[in-house]
Amino acid sequence: MFYKFIAGFFISVALSSSLMAATVYVSDIQFVAIREGQSNNSRATERGIKSGTPLEVLSKSENYTRVRTPSGNIGWVANYFLSDDKVSRDELIDLQTQITSLSETKITLQDKLDDATALVDTLKTDVTTLATEKEAIEKRLNELNELTQEAQEIVSRNDENVFAIASLEQRLISAQEKADRLQSSHEQKWFMIGAGTLLGGLVIGVLVPLNRRKKVNNSSWS
Repeated sequence: MFYKFIAGFFISVALSSSLMAATVYVSDIQFVAIREGQSNNSRATERGIKSGTPLEVLSKSENYTRVRTPSGNIGWVANYFLSDDKVSRDELIDLQTQITSLSETKITLQDKLDDATALVDTLKTDVTTLATEKEAIEKRLNELNELTQEAQEIVSRNDENVFAIASLEQRLISAQEKADRLQSSHEQKWFMIGAGTLLGGLVIGVLVPLNRRKKVNNSSWS
């Protein structure tokens, strides 16, 4: 008996749990009310429950179901006012709402797609512009490289020219010094020649008169 009692207890708990987890909907009627008892003459605990409103099932009898409304009120409602599924009218409204939402989502997505397409076009234009600018910069860099090489060649040639000029200046200085020495030696020679000539002239000038006098004396003695 004890085991039967325990088994019955767990079965009743399971049944009550399944009932509490169940949900029913107000059928395709404009408004219904839930009442304190299982009679339409009982006092209403909540009125104006719209068609399609979900109700939590608390317990069931043959003709009535005890439910809890979304606002938290508890009462009985006749089974012919209830449906296990959403009524067609509510489903149609839900579908229309979903269609409207999907249409709005589609419009939003289309706008985003248009914006993305415009952005892609802008980016393509920017890429083309950047590519053109890159080519211009590379061309300019090549020109600068060529100018740099030319400048280096000019500097190298200038260094060679400076060395050549310095060498020529050194040679010119040496030649000038040599010319000065030669000129000095040449002047000395001409000085000696001039001095010798002058001295010779003086000697001749002295000897010739003496020679004449000697001849005169000799002729007088004879």
